[in-house]
Amino acid sequence: MPHVRLLHWATLFASVALLCVFAGAQSQTFTVGMRDACDPDTFNKAAGPGTCIPGDHGQTKFNLFVAELQSDHIAGAWRFNPLLTTTPGTFRLTSVELNPGTQLSLKNFGGEVHTFTRVARYNGGFIPFLNPLSLNPEPAPECLKPENAINIFVEAGTTEAGPTAGTDQLPMGRTHWQCCIHPWMRMDIVVR
Repeated sequence: MPHVRLLHWATLFASVALLCVFAGAQSQTFTVGMRDACDPDTFNKAAGPGTCIPGDHGQTKFNLFVAELQSDHIAGAWRFNPLLTTTPGTFRLTSVELNPGTQLSLKNFGGEVHTFTRVARYNGGFIPFLNPLSLNPEPAPECLKPENAINIFVEAGTTEAGPTAGTDQLPMGRTHWQCCIHPWMRMDIVVR
């Protein structure tokens, strides 16, 4: 009889431990940071009021932003984080691996609006002026028809819930994500 009681308690303990592990895996959150360094005065004057909100996110003047795009085809401070892989002189590409059940959190640390858009292939965005400067002459179809895509707009200084790994929106395998405003902002997500 003591063996049965011991077996009962061992089974109960193992079940509770598995539930805790399962619940912990289901509630994991991974934060994708969205960054930029826009100077509110020059960006709002060049691109229109409200393009860049005031704050301590950056002081890059609009003309220097354009000069960097002309030279490097990216603006380095405009990026998704974590920035794990970079190739000098080309687009910055972040690649992360997630477990199924991980919830994405999209946090905009910058002063501009950014999108987090799933695309079949990296390409340009919906701001025609920025596409040729970033060597993306053709817009990604998902950027042109955002209602047909997984396209999350994240206002400056806010956080939005993103898709959950392992769902239809963020399926198993590798998916490509970009900002449809700043098309050099890119991230590959691999769900294992």
